[in-house]
Formats: sequence, structure tokens, C-alpha cells
Amino acid sequence: MLNVFNTSPELAESNVDTAVLALGSLEPKGPHLPIGLDLLLAEHFARDFCSGKAVYLLASQPYSSAVEARGFRGTVALSQQTLWDAVTDIATCLARHRFKRLIVLDFANYSWIVKQSVREINLDAGLLEAVWVAPKVFAKESADKALLPDNGGGAVETALAMALFPKLVRKPLVDFAPDAPREYIDYKGLKALAPEGYWGRPSRASAELGRRLYEIMLEKSREFVDYALEMFPGGRGLAAHKADEVWWPEGEIPGVEKGEGTVSRGVDWHNTLKEIAESGAEIAVLPTSSTEQHSPAMPLGTDYFQALEIARRVAGRLGAYLLPALPVITSWCHSHFRGTVSFRAMTARRVIEDAVASLYAGGFRKVAIVNFHGGNWVVKPTMIELNRAYGDLTLISTGDILAYRGQAASADLHANEGEGSFVRAFHPKAFKAERVVDFTPNCTASALDFVGMAGVSPHGVWGYPSRSTPEAGRKYIEAHAGEAASYIAKTFADLDKRFPPRLR
Repeated sequence: MLNVFNTSPELAESNVDTAVLALGSLEPKGPHLPIGLDLLLAEHFARDFCSGKAVYLLASQPYSSAVEARGFRGTVALSQQTLWDAVTDIATCLARHRFKRLIVLDFANYSWIVKQSVREINLDAGLLEAVWVAPKVFAKESADKALLPDNGGGAVETALAMALFPKLVRKPLVDFAPDAPREYIDYKGLKALAPEGYWGRPSRASAELGRRLYEIMLEKSREFVDYALEMFPGGRGLAAHKADEVWWPEGEIPGVEKGEGTVSRGVDWHNTLKEIAESGAEIAVLPTSSTEQHSPAMPLGTDYFQALEIARRVAGRLGAYLLPALPVITSWCHSHFRGTVSFRAMTARRVIEDAVASLYAGGFRKVAIVNFHGGNWVVKPTMIELNRAYGDLTLISTGDILAYRGQAASADLHANEGEGSFVRAFHPKAFKAERVVDFTPNCTASALDFVGMAGVSPHGVWGYPSRSTPEAGRKYIEAHAGEAASYIAKTFADLDKRFPPRLR
């Protein structure tokens, strides 16, 4: 398995032509399960599913189209159109990089549109060969009928959580199954039928059941994917891959320094609806990043990993509610390098719009975007329009999201000393010291608009990563987090003083 801890050259040098995209969700799971359970399942399952296989595993997409569940504090749902475009944009990027196949592992309960988008990728666009599979469906089909219904937070999902994430399951486990057909959720929304955000019989769950169902999910998903891939002309199942794999250690939460205890997890997608509602968090923090090449020495997920580290520190200092980071937004200037994936600007715009609309529906009136990718400029005009559209919303941002950087030549811009120091400090196994290249093109940042990074820097470097040190990386993250948290706190306080909510 290759993944976002690998470098772009490592993908380019491999013969891997299959990508895997896992889809999670931030949707209600009742008072006993974390709202991000589907995302946690997606990340855990995707790693097990892909281990030892010749695939490129992308960072999991955290949000689904669970619009039926909007209105619960902390949940986020994308519109059908947004999710459709997000999947298609990723497929388009993979196709241009000579990937021939895409496997979508869908863990959301409400993403009806994904199956149809995959069908059109295969039968209309002809981008690549795509397979959609919903592993939880195999678990529900294999479960005893007495355990059902399970429309979120029921026995099957609770059992999986008990087996894989036991510390995140809250007691007591109380059953709730309204006397109504499942499709009434589509007509009136989940909140009207299940005010606490779940529908099922969690009291019948057990860790033993969860382990059995998880193994069934893995076995049947592997069988189905191989069956589906072999349906295509000249088709073949997934091949083995013996390359070394780098991944987050089992049980470690990205963004928390192991053993140091200096970063408070606070309240986030690992918490339940009730815990988020009772936390008192007034600010929601949405990290934005990218999956793009970072030279031969640094992983494709460098910006994503930085966003995770910084945003968690920011949210902890502010007592804010932390959302999962968006691992993809706009990275077109790096599109010549294999492994880079990007949304079109208007897709990225709608992702932000839908996330903010969901947070607003759940009662948040202060949202801070913590950006950690210099090309996410579409966030700026999107933010301006959202602040005008919602009179009592304040949406602010940190990071480099201004389209104008000046016309003077820049010596330090991308895959540089700072980013190299970060990777060496936080993910040293992913830093390839023997492949470090220093390079500074004699041009302005505007050149990226015309010829992209490959046109000005053949190795994708703009700076001096050879100067990086782990010590500087730790200081780099703490400094950025401190500056971002201070800016957010000061800006919200000043805006509240100048423009009290009643005057907005």
C-alpha cells in the first residue's frame, strides 16, 4: 500500500494504478457514540483493506451528504451535488496521473448519490474503472434480524464501536425504534423522528459481535471488489504489494503529540452529540489543507498533517469545537505531479458553503477556518459571501488565502525549510533525507498561475529543505498555532465589541 505518507516520486516510480478513497461522515449517532464514528470506521477499515495491496490510499474524506440529519449540533453534511462533484474531481485527477481504477469505500448512511456518481464515471465519463462498496451493508445483512433496525447508532454500529473504539462508547445503551418506516427520515428529517439522533437497538451490541461483523465486512468487501474489478474488460483483482508501509500507529489520534500531553483534544468528532452540546464551545474550527506533491523528500500529505497538528492546538487553546480537516481543496498548480488530488475551485467553494450551512443549522454562529495550503484562495471570496448571506454569522480565516502575493521574486515558498522541519519532527519515517533537493526559481509566485510548479521547479521544490531540523519543526508548529489562536480570539472579541450580535 502506498498512501499520503509517500512522496510523489515514489508513486511515479511505482506501477500502482489503483486508488482507494474512503468516505466517512459527521452525522448523529445518539448519546452513546461519537458523531465521527463513520469517519473513524472508514480510516480503520481502509487501512486494513489496503494493507499489503498494490493501491494508493488517499486521505479519508470526512463529510457525506447526510442532509437528512442537519440540525444536530456539530454535524456536517454536503449537498448531493457537492459530494458528486468532489468524487468526480478526485477521479479526474487520478485519471490524469495514469491511475486506471478507483475503489470507493463508503461508510456513510446517507450518501445515496455516490453509487450513481461511480456509475457515470464508468459508463459516461469513461475516466477510469470505478467500484463503489458500502462495507457496513455487509455487516447489517449478516446480522440477526433481532438486532435491526440500525439507521445510525443501532446494534451493528455500536458493536463495531465496542470492538474497535471501546473507549468512545458511552453508557447507558438505550434502545429507540419509532413506529415509522425508514423513508420517513427522507420526508421529515431524522430530528423529527429521532430527537436524540439515533434509531436502533444498541443494548443488544457486544464487542464480540462487533469483531465478527468487522471480519465479515473485510472478507465480503474484498470478495466484492475483486469480483467487480474482474467484470471490466481485461479485468483483474487487487494485487499484492510488498513495499514498506508508513501509517499512523494504532490508536494514535492525529494531531496529538504522543506522550507529551501538551495538546488538549478538547471536543471534536470523537465526542457524542450530547458532549458537544454540553461542552459550551461557541467557536467551530474547520481546518483546510491539501494533498499535493512536496518534493522527493516529503509526503503528499504534508499540508494535511500540518493542518491536523495546528488546528488541534488552536481548538484546544480556544475551547472550540474541532472539525475533521479537509484533506483536499484546490492544488492545481501541483497537478503535474503524481498523487496530487484537487477539487475545482467551485467544488471547494460548495464544500465550504455546505459545511458552514450545517454548522449554522446546528447553532454555531462563530466559525474559524484554519487554512494550511497557500493555494486555497477560493476560501476568501466564499467567506465574504457567507458572512453577507448569514446576518448573525461571523466566519473568519487564518493562513495564506490571499490571491495576491506581490510581484517580487520569492526565495521560499513550498517544500521548504519550515515544512521539512515539520515532517522531520512529527513524521520522521516519512522524511526521505537522501532525496532532499534545494531549489529556488528566479520568478514570482504568479508563475504558478501560468505553468504550475512543474514549469518553474522540476522537483517541486521552492526553498531550502536541507536546512530543516526536528527542533525547528516543533517550534514551527507551536508558533503557527499560537499565532492562529491569538488572531482568532482577538478578532472574534473585537468584532463582538464593535458589532454586537443584535446589530448584525
